[in-house]
Amino acid sequence: MTSLNEPHAEKPLSLPIKGVRKEVINRIKAQYSFGDFILQPSRVLFHKTRQINVSPKELAVLVLLLESAGEVVTKEQLIDNVWAGGNVGEESLTRCIYVLRRILQEGKHQRFIDTVYGKGYRFSLPVTKIVPAERPVCANCIFAVLPFKLNNQPEAPGLHDAIVQELSGYAASGLHVLPSSLTLNCGTILETLDMLDKIRADFYLTGYELLLSDGPCLRMELIRAHDHVVLHRTGIALGNPPDADNINAALRPLVQRHLSSLGIRQENTLNPQGGNDPQKLLRAGREAFLQYTPESLALALSLFQQCRQRLPEDREVLCHLAECYFALGQMGMQGLDSALRECGALVSAILALEPRHPLALALGGVLHGLDSQLGQAAEMFRAALTLAADCPSVNYYYAWHLFLVGEIKRARHFARQAHGMLPAMTAIRVLMMWLAYCDDNASAALQMADGQPDGIARHPVLISMKAVILCTEGQPRHAKELIEHLRQGSESDGIVFFNTLYARLFSQPAAADTEQFAQMMQQPEHPMPSALLPMIMQCQGLRAAKKWYDRLSRSSSRCLMLWRHDPRVKQLYSLTGE
Repeated sequence: MTSLNEPHAEKPLSLPIKGVRKEVINRIKAQYSFGDFILQPSRVLFHKTRQINVSPKELAVLVLLLESAGEVVTKEQLIDNVWAGGNVGEESLTRCIYVLRRILQEGKHQRFIDTVYGKGYRFSLPVTKIVPAERPVCANCIFAVLPFKLNNQPEAPGLHDAIVQELSGYAASGLHVLPSSLTLNCGTILETLDMLDKIRADFYLTGYELLLSDGPCLRMELIRAHDHVVLHRTGIALGNPPDADNINAALRPLVQRHLSSLGIRQENTLNPQGGNDPQKLLRAGREAFLQYTPESLALALSLFQQCRQRLPEDREVLCHLAECYFALGQMGMQGLDSALRECGALVSAILALEPRHPLALALGGVLHGLDSQLGQAAEMFRAALTLAADCPSVNYYYAWHLFLVGEIKRARHFARQAHGMLPAMTAIRVLMMWLAYCDDNASAALQMADGQPDGIARHPVLISMKAVILCTEGQPRHAKELIEHLRQGSESDGIVFFNTLYARLFSQPAAADTEQFAQMMQQPEHPMPSALLPMIMQCQGLRAAKKWYDRLSRSSSRCLMLWRHDPRVKQLYSLTGE
């Protein structure tokens, strides 16, 4: 992968440095993105666009923590892997961690490295690892794109060629797409079966045109070759002539969604060949943002940051990055104040370039609402809705604002409108489910998680929310079964982590879950401290929860607004007069 800042990027050198095991540093082969930082394979650390010098010892410790992000790395592991020879005490490691925290600009509301007392350290922020695709690897999946059947058949070869070109970008990840010359002439079923049998393809893609009431549609099917089972079907409006870019944009998440079944290594595929093209990075970032999982949001942030380095004043890039920070903050994956501060700075930059930008106005409205500046918030939303009442994101953020100020029924109305405009935006579905629950309609909230397509039904945020609701509805055993497959995770996973831990603690908790909760209560800071309130209520009672609430209230924590309508803590908030 090309360096993000080529004039400063240097070719990795061997580091024969006394006192440091050079193999720890020399084995850096990937790019790591976390928060506003990017550590490149050339061992150059960037904060936004600024290069930061890191000494070898601190760099080695940082790499080991990044490699195990979300997991505890013991003091013994760090000392053994970083220091070579000599009697090294824990004070050397402690000093190293102190320096790293200063380099990363840790603050009250933004933690990078957690101290796990008596054990070691844990990198707490989501980390996106991108391995440069410099050398192709052997294919572990053979993929055939069969000729599409269109009513205007002369257009089919050009469309076929564009799709093969797009999918060939995943070659570095082990996906081998058969060339057009082998597949283009498969005109009959017998010819197709003969070709698949001789070449031993693993999967194939078909497409055909349907005439629907609202116009022609291209139906695409992803099929497993050995038994011809359809793994996924999708449809897209077919333009005249067919728009290959739109079709590839619909095809890309289909392939990525089925990476595990295709047997492809996922770490490279989200940045296929041509990954330095800012428009491709932007599209990939938007697709990751729409998926709305902890992993996809961390990836979206990394991709949008790379776009910003290439297009520093592009309003679309700045807007997507602002949306990403807002999502990370309200999901609890990043300190809320830090995330909102970044979001606010980006919104200000956009409005300085275009004062009537609808989406920037809507984001600004939410931020003013969180600061209790309701008059300014109302004015910004009035302008945003006047300019773009049909924009799903504007309706989504207005629903968020209405929820925060307690107008839940109106919030549900605007969330439904947003969902009707853009069903693929999972964040809207998440908000709709939470609004229904906070409106004392648990059955409606549960229905939103049931009866959905597999990809939505297995969504970690929706599953974790469903588990919470099942607990409060007297079905804790069902809730635990539901979250059994979700990994334990850490606070860096945000509300998915908090929701699943709540469900595990609700009834007959395991000793490991109780211990994890006790350790969390010992930590001085949290990205989303108000998310602990329901667990404290459940495990320690109302008095302990009130003490935690008062502590947050004294610090004027904005995160308290996010939980004020949660049915689990209504009794607590009623004591405070909210």
